[in-house]
Amino acid sequence: MKSWIVAKNVFRRIRQDPRTLALVVFTPLLFILLYGYGFSGEPQHLNVLIINQDNGLASVRTEELGRITLELSLAQKLVENLDRQTLDIAFSDDPEDAKSRVERGQAWAALVLPKNFSHALVNEAIRLSGPRTITYEGRTVHVLPSEGGENRLATLFLDDSNPPVAAAVLGALKRTFSGVLAEQQTALTPESLIDVHQLYSGKVELLDYTAPGVIGFAITLISIMLTAISIVRERTSGTLTRLLIAPVRPWEASLGYTLAFALIALFQAAELLLVSYFLFDIRFAGHAGWVILTIFLYTIGLQGIATLLSTVARNEFQAVQFILVILIPSIMVSGVFWPLEGMPPPIRPLAWLSPLAYTNAALRDVMLRGAELPDITLELSVLAAFGLVMLILSVQSMRRQAYSA
Repeated sequence: MKSWIVAKNVFRRIRQDPRTLALVVFTPLLFILLYGYGFSGEPQHLNVLIINQDNGLASVRTEELGRITLELSLAQKLVENLDRQTLDIAFSDDPEDAKSRVERGQAWAALVLPKNFSHALVNEAIRLSGPRTITYEGRTVHVLPSEGGENRLATLFLDDSNPPVAAAVLGALKRTFSGVLAEQQTALTPESLIDVHQLYSGKVELLDYTAPGVIGFAITLISIMLTAISIVRERTSGTLTRLLIAPVRPWEASLGYTLAFALIALFQAAELLLVSYFLFDIRFAGHAGWVILTIFLYTIGLQGIATLLSTVARNEFQAVQFILVILIPSIMVSGVFWPLEGMPPPIRPLAWLSPLAYTNAALRDVMLRGAELPDITLELSVLAAFGLVMLILSVQSMRRQAYSA
C-alpha cells in the first residue's frame, strides 16, 4: 500500500508538470512515426547520368539478301523505359566527364550506351538463340547468327559507397534491360550486357557507410547531454549564478562553456575515429584535418542547443527528456543508418533542416571518397552558419540568466 502511495505521488507530480507530461506522451509517438515513415521506403530519385551514343542501327546477316541494316534504336527504348520513380535521369555527351561526376559524388552512376549498342545486342541475341525469321521491306527473310561475338555493350560506372543505393540503381537498370531483352526473345541476361565498374570495387561495406553517421550521432548525444546536464547542475547548485554575478560577461561565460565542451567533443571524436580505424578497419580515405574541422564546427552549434535546453529545463531529469526530443529526429531524418534517398519525398526535406545530415554528408565524403575542402564547402558553410546562430542564441540565453541572477 505504501508503495502505491509513492507511485501515486510520482504520477501526481508528472500530471502537474505540463512539460514532463507532454514528453511522456509525445516522445514515443514521435519516435515510431519517424521510424515508420523514414525507414519504410526504398531509395528513390537517385541521380543517374545517361550517355546514349547508340546510332540505333543493327547490321545483320540474312540468307536471302546478305547483310542488311535494321533501324531499332534499342538504347532509346531502354532509356524511355527506365524507372523514373527510382532514378532521376540526366543526359551527358562526355563519358569521361560523367565518370568524373560519379567519382566526385555528384551522381550515383553513369550508364554509357556505345555507338553500336543496338547492333551488338541484336547480333549477340541471334548468336545465342539461333536463326530467326523477320519481315524486311515487305519480304520474309531469315536472319543468321553473326560470325563473331560482340563484346561492346553497356558500361556502368557505379558509386558503391552506399550499399542500399547501389543495389537500388543496379536493380532498376536490370529490370529495364530485362524488358528490352524480352522483346528480343533472347537468353541474354542483364548481367551479360552491363559491364559494371564499381568506384570502390565493392570494398566499401555497410559498416564503412554507417561509421561516419554513427560517429556524428555519438558526438551529438555526448555533447548535448554533457553540456546541458552540466549547465543545469551548475545553475541549480548556484555555481552559475555566482559566475554571472562575478565580473564575467555573459558572452565570455557562453564562449567559455562552448570552448571547453567543443574541445572535449574533439577528444571524444578522436577516440571514436582511432578505435574505428584500428580495431574495425573502417575506411578512411581523406584528410583527418577536414574531419576535425567538420566536427569542431558542428560541436559549436551543439553547445548552443545544449545551452538553450539548459535554460528551459528546470532540472537534470527534464534536461535529459528534452535531449531525447532533439536526438530522436536526428537519428531518423539525417541518414545515420538509412540513406536519405530511401525516405518518402514529403519527409526528405526535413533531413536538410538537421545539422547532423550535413555533418554525416561531409564525414562520409571525406572518409569514403577522400574528398578535399572544396568538395565539402557547402556542408561546412551550413555548419558554420548553424554554429554562429546557436552561439548568438546561447549568449542571449546566458544574458537572461545573468539578469535573473
